Amino acid sequence: MTGQRTEALARLREIRDELGAGDAPRRVNLRDYAAPGSAAWDAFVEASGQPGHNVRLNTMVARINQAIDALTSRLLGVEAPPVAPPPEAHEAHEVERLADVVADAPGKPRRIELQRLRRLTPDGIDYARQFLMELREDPGGPIEPPRDLLYGDAYTERFPGEIALERRPFRTRRDAAEYLAPRLEPVRRLVADHAGVWSWLGMFYFADTARVSQDGKMWLSQMDDQFIMGSSGSSDRGRHLHYLWSAWRLYEQYRHDHDSIAFLLDQDLTERGYLTTRIFNTNRIFNSAGIVELIIRLYTQGTRQKPRAAQNTSAGGLLHLIRVLDQLERTHDVYGMEPDALLRVLPSEFRAWDGGPGPQR
Repeated sequence: MTGQRTEALARLREIRDELGAGDAPRRVNLRDYAAPGSAAWDAFVEASGQPGHNVRLNTMVARINQAIDALTSRLLGVEAPPVAPPPEAHEAHEVERLADVVADAPGKPRRIELQRLRRLTPDGIDYARQFLMELREDPGGPIEPPRDLLYGDAYTERFPGEIALERRPFRTRRDAAEYLAPRLEPVRRLVADHAGVWSWLGMFYFADTARVSQDGKMWLSQMDDQFIMGSSGSSDRGRHLHYLWSAWRLYEQYRHDHDSIAFLLDQDLTERGYLTTRIFNTNRIFNSAGIVELIIRLYTQGTRQKPRAAQNTSAGGLLHLIRVLDQLERTHDVYGMEPDALLRVLPSEFRAWDGGPGPQR
């Protein structure tokens, strides 16, 4: 049974990514993506109560997310050991802490406190959105999320297992990913798309990662997705905007070759420059190792973006590349190709960007 659920979870995630592409139909039949009677089909029907014929795109994505949430919860119950109850509470919302001692230097131990991983409930996600909205209205207010949002039983649940985390600042994506990846490794597959977990992490590390201006006021964009993920009824596109999830997922996708994406990993955690935005905001590009590596190879030099790479009129520039990839997709599996193979099928003007500063005029 566990194997069937795992298979269904993987296929439903694939379908959701396909539907997140820009060329997805406006109305969707599930049978076009999953065979009736398959594990994915049965999991979808069980969660939504209907097979999904001629359904609006957004509604279908919402139902798929609902099925993914249901499968994830069951797998957690099957595969993860239960967490022992916390010690006697000393306040209404006791923080479930684990003490540890580490040495910064010989003879100078430093005591740190580790918090067990939790997840926000749907009400908790709504509460987190309210917190961010109030902070936008009063950017000089307290930047620490309310304790009941982080630890209260009305808004959070313990995540099964013994995953312990320390509150700490993250300067770059690499800092965040190198800390989170080994700690989440035991439950890597289970937290991969878990909105509740990443929303809780976004709030847990909020005060350490959000931007603060020189006058001490919080700077927040209008996009909540940078810190929290939507409920089961929303599209998955926003997850790529989440500061911690995108850093962790990027690190995981390139776990055998982090040097190839150093340009992205070594940027500030909250940096969203032109190339980064183009990569993170498009599911197909973000999930294609070959295209991401090619973009970095063609349009960056060291830690900098090459001149004119972002200009709409640049022959062989990034916007030109995206347009050409859309055309080549009709005849080539461009999202599954290696960088060298991609460069061979691209027009010659793209090779002018390879290995140097790029065209200057």
